[in-house]
Amino acid sequence: MTWLSCAGDPPQEEQPPLEPVCGDGQVAGDESCDDGNAWGGDGCDPACELEDGPFEEEPNDDVGQAQVVTLPATLSGNLPPADRDCFELTVPESGALTATWTSPDADGCAVDTFVELLDADGVRRTAGLPDLRTGCGGIDPETDTFARYLQAGSYTVCLGSVLGDPVSQYEITLSVADSCTDLGPLTPHPSQDLEADGIADVCDDDDDDDGVADASDNCPAAPNGPQQPFPWSTADEGFVRLWMVLGPFTEGTAPTGCEPSVDSLAGPVDADVAAVLGDTVESIPWFARFTWPADTPVLRFTDWFDATPAPREAYVMTWVHAPEPRDVELALGADDGLRVWLDGIELGSVAGCQGVYVDAFRFAGTLQKGWNRLLIKVHDGGGGWGLVARFYAADGTTPLTDLDVSLAGPAPWLDDQTDSDTDGIGDLCDPTP
Repeated sequence: MTWLSCAGDPPQEEQPPLEPVCGDGQVAGDESCDDGNAWGGDGCDPACELEDGPFEEEPNDDVGQAQVVTLPATLSGNLPPADRDCFELTVPESGALTATWTSPDADGCAVDTFVELLDADGVRRTAGLPDLRTGCGGIDPETDTFARYLQAGSYTVCLGSVLGDPVSQYEITLSVADSCTDLGPLTPHPSQDLEADGIADVCDDDDDDDGVADASDNCPAAPNGPQQPFPWSTADEGFVRLWMVLGPFTEGTAPTGCEPSVDSLAGPVDADVAAVLGDTVESIPWFARFTWPADTPVLRFTDWFDATPAPREAYVMTWVHAPEPRDVELALGADDGLRVWLDGIELGSVAGCQGVYVDAFRFAGTLQKGWNRLLIKVHDGGGGWGLVARFYAADGTTPLTDLDVSLAGPAPWLDDQTDSDTDGIGDLCDPTP
């Protein structure tokens, strides 16, 4: 059957073409682009005009997916709800990182935003919270010491909105400067200045102030040069931070619980031990260990002896100089038991099995004017293993901060870059001198 139109039917009117709709995914009319969304920062702005790049590239939501960029860099992007954008960058030694977030909004960021700096392990170093005026986050090494004095390596900058709200468009500018030469002065955090001389370690040619430049120093983290004896003291709340360590021993027989053995393992008679750095006992050397004021004062024997199973024992010894005779209280914390001597006199012992707690045990003693020999034997029954010690006045409440601490004691200071095993690492920094 054939259908014929009637001559009297009116002709069908042509419909005018639809107006272009930006965001429908179809390039039409005067549109330069149309990527199917109303976001900017992705190559096509909300008015469907082409944008200049470069742009952030998804997925880049965490450290493992971070987009690699070369500094300096300026990138555009956007943040859907709950999104985070991360960028991996390489910073040179003594780097200072600046991260500036800007928004096309005339009044700043429409929602509060943040920028954070993470190290190669994904640990946050610092975070730039929203500016009170603009709401835009940023990182400024002129005022933020943790964005400054960076060691060479890989870092990640991540950004997002504080509450996970969407951000239709942003621009992030990342740049790096030299902390030591390009910026104004800023006091480093104690963790960035081991010897507390006001100069960040990455800017200091002689980190330990021992008169030997780091480039030539076989132990740049601890003074072992010609200028001075050890500068350690009890100025940090009475804590002792410099020790010689000997161990581990497993042949001792503990009397009860976790009390150290009565066997003299460090010499013919434990009470008489006056070790010299590098001395050996049964081919086991006395080696030096120290902690800077920025670090914990706790010695962790597990850092060196964990391959030896418990029960096990170790000794620590140091010399303490008092400007005058005085009665003192020695406060100790140990995991586990301990036995302590001061100038050959046993002050007491601990038989319990416990973790390390500062000031857990107190022992009364007397410091003679001049150098005094402090020896402690620590038993470990399993698990953690450590020691912390500090001196109080006889009242038990006033830390003694005027005592000097040395490994040489009454002997003249002769270390001066000593490297007993000639491995290029000074004895004071060498776990196997």
